[in-house]
Amino acid sequence: MLDEAVTRYTDILDYLGEDMAYTVTLPNSGELTIEEAVRRMGFDPIEIEGPGTVPHSGHSIRLYQVGVGVVTLDGVYPMPERKQITDQLCGAGFRHWYVAFDINGNASMYADYGRGQGKLEYPEPIDLPFTPWTELLGPLRPYAEFLARAYDSEQVEATVNFVAACLAVTELESGIRLEPELLHTPYSALPLPSPNFD
Repeated sequence: MLDEAVTRYTDILDYLGEDMAYTVTLPNSGELTIEEAVRRMGFDPIEIEGPGTVPHSGHSIRLYQVGVGVVTLDGVYPMPERKQITDQLCGAGFRHWYVAFDINGNASMYADYGRGQGKLEYPEPIDLPFTPWTELLGPLRPYAEFLARAYDSEQVEATVNFVAACLAVTELESGIRLEPELLHTPYSALPLPSPNFD
């Protein structure tokens, strides 16, 4: 099942764009609405635009109601300060996944299950003192062997695309599939200031 999802995501990555941050947030019970999600991110729901399908002004975060959860798409370079906004969707009573990538081949995944957090980075970070990436997986630990296929090592070459692998794990864990068609369905937008790249 994971290999099939990886193949599908590998095929659509070019369609998704050069830079993107994608999140899925599901409540453990009940429903997370777009309005509640906007409040959790620290904004007033009156600020959201939409729903619509046309591009919004500025560099907005797009929000989609998908079942009982909310999906966000952010089409700008995935900067820490923008991740901090969607990270506020995490917390007790929620499961949250974040997958981001940029045109330079950098990518990351973060998962928060309320009590446990896990993270991945690509290329594999070089930390001093060195902490093996497998020790940072948290709730994603059951996927360690599968995710190892996304990293080159001295013994073996990578056999799967890192971003496709992260999207596949997110789909399997959340039950929500990222489809290219999502980009053409109505969404609400949270306008944010243009990023400062200075």
